[in-house]
Amino acid sequence: MTQRLALIAAPLLLLAACGPADKKTQAAAPPAAEAPKSGPVTVAVTPYTGGPLRIHVDGVGPLTGATAFDEATIKALFPQAVVKSAFIHVGEGPPGPIITVEQDNVPLLEIGKGAEGGIGEIRLAGGDVRGPKDETLLTKWRELGFDLAQCRAGRDRTVNQTVCVRPEAPTVAYMFGVPGWTKRSLPPLDVLRDKAQLNEFVWRPAEQAAVGAA
Repeated sequence: MTQRLALIAAPLLLLAACGPADKKTQAAAPPAAEAPKSGPVTVAVTPYTGGPLRIHVDGVGPLTGATAFDEATIKALFPQAVVKSAFIHVGEGPPGPIITVEQDNVPLLEIGKGAEGGIGEIRLAGGDVRGPKDETLLTKWRELGFDLAQCRAGRDRTVNQTVCVRPEAPTVAYMFGVPGWTKRSLPPLDVLRDKAQLNEFVWRPAEQAAVGAA
């Protein structure tokens, strides 16, 4: 081989030697790491075991409008209570399903089923239950700061009672009773001030919270 041919062949041999090595290096490189996929976010709910049971705009204790109307679910949220399914007849039509919650021999809750299958209402007429402003059962009407414009006469299940709702908490209705009052109209202001007391709270999800439905 002449000197000129040798000089031309040398670079070609170097290129041939580099080709396979580059491919091996490329194949050995690890694949790019995939971005982690985001999963569902779990929100912890603290079960009720005792003490004041608080009513807030979004629900009652661990219960909200998103809680399933299901005996097992309610039992898990009230592990120390006696939870039972039952039916109640109110007005015309067939009886409706309810779930009752009793703790320490005190009836705490009566939970009614909504039209869409979830919780439709929660009634609280016993035990240490507290309203959005820490109100308690049996408190006098005059002590809770309502006026007549926030109240109406009860009907159907709440006949002879006075139903009041605060504008800032439309999901919570306050049921006041006046001893001896049997008229279907709203008691006069002086009667409410002198005799009316809080007998029950009723909570409903926002889409069902109408004063006229209490």
